[in-house]
Amino acid sequence: MKFRIKIMIIGLTMGLVTNGTSLGLMYHLSRKSLYDGYRAKMLSITASVATMLDGDVFKTIRAHGDENTPQFKQIVRLLRETRNANRRKDTQMERVFTVRRAEQDPSVLLFVADSEESLKNSGRTGEVYRGANAINIDQATVEDKYITDEFGSWLRSYAPIRDSAGAIVGAVVVEAHEDWVQGKMWAIAEAAILALSAALGIILIGGFFLSKRVSRPLADLREAVDSIGQGNFETRLDDSSKDEFGIVAKAVNKMATELSERDRVKAAFARYVSKQVMNSILDGKAEISLSGDRRRISVLFCDIRGFTSISENLPPEKVVQLLNEYFETMVEVVFRNKGTLDKFIGDGMMVIFGAPEDDPYQEENALKAAIEMQAELQKLADKWRPEGLNLRIGIGINSGPAIVGNIGSSRRMEYTAIGDTVNLASRLESATKELGVGILLSEYTHNAVRGSFRFRNMGPVRVRGRNEPVLTYSVETTNELGAAAAS
Repeated sequence: MKFRIKIMIIGLTMGLVTNGTSLGLMYHLSRKSLYDGYRAKMLSITASVATMLDGDVFKTIRAHGDENTPQFKQIVRLLRETRNANRRKDTQMERVFTVRRAEQDPSVLLFVADSEESLKNSGRTGEVYRGANAINIDQATVEDKYITDEFGSWLRSYAPIRDSAGAIVGAVVVEAHEDWVQGKMWAIAEAAILALSAALGIILIGGFFLSKRVSRPLADLREAVDSIGQGNFETRLDDSSKDEFGIVAKAVNKMATELSERDRVKAAFARYVSKQVMNSILDGKAEISLSGDRRRISVLFCDIRGFTSISENLPPEKVVQLLNEYFETMVEVVFRNKGTLDKFIGDGMMVIFGAPEDDPYQEENALKAAIEMQAELQKLADKWRPEGLNLRIGIGINSGPAIVGNIGSSRRMEYTAIGDTVNLASRLESATKELGVGILLSEYTHNAVRGSFRFRNMGPVRVRGRNEPVLTYSVETTNELGAAAAS
């Protein structure tokens, strides 16, 4: 479900609950107020009629035969006038009649006079009033609950009639039909429902625009994050808003700027160290401190023969162009074969295999890189030959233990390898000139790859810094690339 729809649902629910609760409370209070007001009006009318009746005349009406007397007709006329006067929009007195206590049983009430014209629905003088349960005619009362008798369901009030001596001789009873009273209550309910509907309509319209206002920045944020995630670090959000969206937009813009800067640093960093070293540092695998560890590596030294004399006959710009094109090609070969470029040494280079990441095939990768470097040099030589250039390189490879890590100072350090293994690889590269071969490797490297390539035993070679001679080998020059591919 979309966030925008969720906001509308939440807003609608909250609006329904809050408005429904408040309108329900208002309805309850209004209904109670109207109900209580109507009851008070009924009681006032009932008490007024009771005081208007002559109690001394009233107590003379005892039986059916008294219904034809002028006194009875006067009482009925007064009751009907009261009833008719209060059959209005705001007041609907359906029945107005009088009762008295039975002489044999004071708990039983008998009809005296009824304003109802219909004989079917009126109470005759002397008949028992069957709705008299719980009526105490000694005091004026309006009941808070509806009563039911043979004529229907009513809201009822009654007040005592007194004679000239103050004795209670009967009571006036006024009844309003339940349907009419509830109808007045229903008007309040209709108003509450209408108000609630209007409130919900406003909430829906407001929720629509609010959700659109909220979801639009979120949609922009999602698009921006997706774009940044795809490497487009120039993506920016509008951060002019002063609310939380503006704060988030500023944070995203800052993140994009820092990622762009990191990307530029990474690109620049990649020009100075190998991909493996760079990834190890950026991923946190390599601790950036002056430290090292002993591990087995294979070291390759490569040097252009006679480059000093060649450079003396060329303009400096041409020398730089030549070296850049040469190193561009050779470094690509190194990286392709999982090598780590340690450093450039003038026109030469030092490469490590097996560090910073372990490589169980380091000797094979080192030799494959050497063979490919010779093949790439041949392509460059063919390109440069029209300019009178004929470059050759010598490559020395040795394998063994060395100290590998960050060497230098806290302000400037270099990831490199040191030890006798490194020195021997350098000496072997120098020995390629004397032996007249392009690639020379020690017996320590040869032992690991002798089943994968064709070699020529070059015999023992004495190198500076070692008392014992080192047995060396060169790769057969015929079908060198094919041998490498076969491996």
